Amino acid sequence: MSRSSVTALLSAHLGIPTHVAGLVATRSFRSITVTYHRVRDTSWRWAPKASTTRPSPTSHSAVVVFPAEGRVVPTAETAVAGQAAPMGLFLPPHADRTLEWEAGAEALAVWVPELLLQEFTEGGTPDATVLYASPLTVGFRTFAQAVVRHGDEGSSMSRYAVERLLAEMTFGSLVEQHSVETAQRPSALIERARSVMLMRREDPGFSTTQLAAELHISPRQLQRAFARAGVTPADMLRRMRVELAESMLRNPLYAGLTVDEVARYAGFTSALQLRRALQAEGSPSPRELRKLPAGAPE
Repeated sequence: MSRSSVTALLSAHLGIPTHVAGLVATRSFRSITVTYHRVRDTSWRWAPKASTTRPSPTSHSAVVVFPAEGRVVPTAETAVAGQAAPMGLFLPPHADRTLEWEAGAEALAVWVPELLLQEFTEGGTPDATVLYASPLTVGFRTFAQAVVRHGDEGSSMSRYAVERLLAEMTFGSLVEQHSVETAQRPSALIERARSVMLMRREDPGFSTTQLAAELHISPRQLQRAFARAGVTPADMLRRMRVELAESMLRNPLYAGLTVDEVARYAGFTSALQLRRALQAEGSPSPRELRKLPAGAPE
């Protein structure tokens, strides 16, 4: 993303120019941008953006904000006894939030287009979420800091890999927080299973047996839980992989990838397995999907 595009991004969401936002460094990895700031204006006002069917990269991005190491995110939420400190904040385009920074505070921001995030969330956009310290969120911040400071542009494939990692870390952090909040609900097992599948669907070796192990239950318990919902875990995992492949095939950002590459990135072992899965789900072929514009009904 060019400097002018970053300026538009900050202006669209914060209503301030880059010098007021204290922009120090920026790196873009295809559709995702990472920015680093030394804040001059101590108040950042994140204003809601109206939803549209085709949001633009600048006017409809979500952001994960991390303050400098050792500081907590400037929000009303505070840590309670036995709970980790709040260390990050996820803001979707529809959020309404003001962040009050200390003068000279340093902040890291990971900007993710709403359309890309929706690949992981089945079309929805999560609400504003405080991210508490955990191995995942700490690792997310460390990785984002490393990539924004690294000067090498890298190959197109490495930029794609970094984009996917940042998107997955964003989604994973949200899933982790959501799982903590919903663990006591009766439907928590299916929700947790769905979240783990969404995180692992890109791994061709991931199976329902591994899913059960990650949920700390037996495969039989997993099958029974899904049977009550009228579906099998294998069918749900296949459907999630098909949805990811369809999204990539219809997205111009991935037009340079072969069908075999899309298949592997979506969790299939080959283009043939992808074609069979599309057929099983009643979806068009890869060639036909690439003719459909993103967001158009099939």
